[in-house]
Amino acid sequence: MEPTDLLIEQFRTYLNWNKCRLSVLAYLVLGLLEKQMVNLTHLATTFPGKSQTASCYRPIQRFFLEVVFEESITARMIASLFAPEGKWQLSMDRTNWLFGIFKINILFLAINYKGMAIPILWTLLPKKGCSNTTERIELLQRFQKIFPEQAIQRLLMDREFKGRRWLKFLVNSNWPFCIRVPNNTLVPNKHQNRLLPVTRIFSLTIGETMAIRQPRKVWGQMVYLAASKKGSDPMVVICNADPWCAIENYLQRWQIETMFQAMKSRGFNLEETHLKDRDKISKLLCALALAFCWAYKTGDWINDTSPIKVKSHGRKAQSIFRTGLDYLARILNQVDTWLEEISGAVKLLFEVKWEKAP
Repeated sequence: MEPTDLLIEQFRTYLNWNKCRLSVLAYLVLGLLEKQMVNLTHLATTFPGKSQTASCYRPIQRFFLEVVFEESITARMIASLFAPEGKWQLSMDRTNWLFGIFKINILFLAINYKGMAIPILWTLLPKKGCSNTTERIELLQRFQKIFPEQAIQRLLMDREFKGRRWLKFLVNSNWPFCIRVPNNTLVPNKHQNRLLPVTRIFSLTIGETMAIRQPRKVWGQMVYLAASKKGSDPMVVICNADPWCAIENYLQRWQIETMFQAMKSRGFNLEETHLKDRDKISKLLCALALAFCWAYKTGDWINDTSPIKVKSHGRKAQSIFRTGLDYLARILNQVDTWLEEISGAVKLLFEVKWEKAP
């Protein structure tokens, strides 16, 4: 059976689409893996048959014009294929770039897992610069509507995600969170009679970590504080539970940065998209999320069966994501030779049994 047919067969269990639309989605996912780029003209060259590239491009145009990805179905599909059992550790962050004068600014909510974050929901912001509180709240409310019973270990955010109204929402909604705060954030001293920059609350030498047992008021809310110092400036985070774990938890936020790298220069070159329509970009992200999950899941399987070499500096010679992406690109470029491996890779993607979150 051809790779496209294998994917269509699996997609049909999630998506109530006709075969033509399922075929285009399958071709897009396979093309993303084979070409490792998101430019639709290049992806059209991977479509089968003897038609001219322009003829192959037309069904892609119709797909992005007519198809509706139901966010709840897409998010649940990604979660069923990849998300760990148990509590989820989430990261929220934003990535942006310009295509000419067109601003592409995406706010992501992702699940952290084994060194990589998995995109689960996103918002295309109609502006440049930071997200606002309304946009963040709306994203979290969409998540809660889709996954109402899902337990959350911690929501991790960097210094962009600050503000009184935002923190009040998180506290009142019982979201477990960990946010790095700017170093000029004012916090009451231990006597509660003076406001000081948050860095003056801690007295740390390089290499030290410290948590304050009693909560302090930050942006109008009582929260716990923790800090760590590795360089000249300390890193200070606020949380609403378990302050002694706050720094360790916050440091897991790097996984969403790894996700951005995989989507961009170290993987699919997302910034090379020539789309100028935010709805179409969001649809592209749905196909990209499936290809992304497939590559990482494959790399994780390869690492389990034949561990990736670790270099003298302690890091893997190649990332798990890149290992999986290169493997899939190779077998998809030689379908006749690797048909059995392709069938196994498709089964791996749709294998829903996954490890429990740490």
